[in-house]
Amino acid sequence: MRPEHLPWWRQAPINRRAYAWEKKQREPTLGEWWHGAAIYQIMPWSYRDSDDDGRGDLNGIIRSLDYITSLGVDAIWLMPLYPSGDVDAGYDVKDMRAIDHSLGSMDDFDRLLRLAHQRGLRVMLDMVWSHTSDQHPWFRESRSGRENERADWYIWADPADDGGPPNNWPAVFNGESGWHFVPERGQYYFTNFFPGQPALNWHNPNVREAILDIARFWLDRGIDGMRLDAVNFYAQDPELRDNPMRGEDDPLPDGFQDANAATGQKLVNSFNRPETLEYLKPLRELVDTYPGVTLLGEVVMCEDSIAEAAKYTQNGTLLHMAYHAGLLFDERMTAARMRKVVRKTLNTFGATGSCWIVGNHDFGRMSSRWGGDRFPYPHGFRRTIAALLLSLPGALCLWQGDELGLPEARVPDDIPVDRLRDPLAETNGRGRDGARTPMPWNDHSANCGFSRCEQPWLPIPRSHRLLNVARQQHDTESLLNDWRSLLNWHTAQPAMRAGTTELMDADEPWLALRRSYAEQTLLCLFNLGDEAAEITLDYRDPQPVQGLGFEFERLSAQQFRVPAWSALIVDVSAEHGSTHASLNTSDEYDDALPH
Repeated sequence: MRPEHLPWWRQAPINRRAYAWEKKQREPTLGEWWHGAAIYQIMPWSYRDSDDDGRGDLNGIIRSLDYITSLGVDAIWLMPLYPSGDVDAGYDVKDMRAIDHSLGSMDDFDRLLRLAHQRGLRVMLDMVWSHTSDQHPWFRESRSGRENERADWYIWADPADDGGPPNNWPAVFNGESGWHFVPERGQYYFTNFFPGQPALNWHNPNVREAILDIARFWLDRGIDGMRLDAVNFYAQDPELRDNPMRGEDDPLPDGFQDANAATGQKLVNSFNRPETLEYLKPLRELVDTYPGVTLLGEVVMCEDSIAEAAKYTQNGTLLHMAYHAGLLFDERMTAARMRKVVRKTLNTFGATGSCWIVGNHDFGRMSSRWGGDRFPYPHGFRRTIAALLLSLPGALCLWQGDELGLPEARVPDDIPVDRLRDPLAETNGRGRDGARTPMPWNDHSANCGFSRCEQPWLPIPRSHRLLNVARQQHDTESLLNDWRSLLNWHTAQPAMRAGTTELMDADEPWLALRRSYAEQTLLCLFNLGDEAAEITLDYRDPQPVQGLGFEFERLSAQQFRVPAWSALIVDVSAEHGSTHASLNTSDEYDDALPH
């Protein structure tokens, strides 16, 4: 890429974020932009349609860049833009170096990239490298016989003695065998997902070199990061050994939306292989030659998602970040459950590397998480959760529409069965389309400003019309403006962006974090209960942060009363050396929050 097209932050190191981690961490590094970043995930199909064909596109995103910038996010993550077999929302790629014609052209992409950079937005692309489409030229050549140049670019195996699949490896979405027979070769190929997504053979060095060439192509165009889809699926056991069966007392693996036959196995041979870690090192070496570029991996569907994801970010030789299934639980939110997740994440990831997701194209909308579609949470809960997520150490991926509080679209009330597009619906009856419906931009046009077509690729739920961008834009009490306030405030806080994190001991209903960087110390206190609670802070003059929309009652200089499902963020920077605080909830709690 020509130097004049590079964003300023990629050319002048003096302009890169200059936070230095505190010396007590013994690992002083620059506070890179992805430390504490907010990454806005966009599904181009569903964001905005500029040519009225019913499906969103790159020019629709370009038209929306000022809105995206107003959120205060650091980067956008664009879901697959490539030509695909249209099986799995673009995750069945036919050409990894091209733009799908329905989304636009490479010129459109370059213009989007440059316009985003001019607004200070980084751009991350989804890289689908665990598999390809069965229509990809590589696979067409590979399946044609056993002697061609790409014969072993995919996972092929001879039939078992009875003529059936070579082993017990399942496809994770339905638990049926992941093996599919090809008469031309007299062999089976393997896929972890749908039949049209054959798994690449990462044990083959030629495959790995081809992937590096593709990475180089996009890096040279100027992207700022890569989200590695299903990175823990890259390698399979080279000996093709069966997955061991799960015992009756073994917990289910993390990250599965529904139990199926796949969860009856410990998925340690069909994916989640240690070889993947070694194979990622050349990719990190390549990326490190492009300053300011980050690698974010998706690590879910494994026995222990937090522990497994942390392996991918260790020692500075693999990925910069990995997101995990730590917050993807569906029981009612409690401080105790959150404290357990945060403690484990801090203990396994250390200072950097964790990335949090709640809403997602695979895992549903944030409004439905933690039993949100079954248990009544007050309106203030959503603002509190936004503040909580931004207070956690690490980056956050925010799924499009979650800033509006969109509920999950229901089947068949919002999406008729005959309009479902996700093939997973054949297994569980609903698929993942409930979180993928088009963005509602206004409520005065038929398709809420998404498109002027007769019928968009997925219907827009009636409940989304009143939550549209135009209506929330000028409402000071809207969730959209709550997110804007919190994101823009968060960006300006060194303690949030590059600070240490201390999980403070506290009883229900309190979750308490201390974020510190240099002279700034913030106490982030969350009442995750159904009743108001009191807290006493042993500081001479604690200063609550104002303007974030949280109400509280100051009972004395050091004592506060916080409503149910609300937050109190307190700046104690002036008293950096004084660190003892005590906590009281009505008359029930009187416990210390130690240093």
